[in-house]
Amino acid sequence: MQTVRFHRFCEVSGIISAVVLALLLIGTATGRDALAWIYLQSTGAMTNAAHFHTFPLARLDPTCPQCM
Repeated sequence: MQTVRFHRFCEVSGIISAVVLALLLIGTATGRDALAWIYLQSTGAMTNAAHFHTFPLARLDPTCPQCM
């Protein structure tokens, strides 16, 4: 009989529980309502945010002469 290592057991149980949670969220009305609430909260927070501090990715482009 082959022994199952604890690390592998944790990996498999984590994957199974993630799949079950995803099915519950998508498959039930309560789960869909929770996902809709999370979506609405996140879009509302982004709409009400005053300013996003972004990093200009053009600064990393070596072919951009005005960015150097």
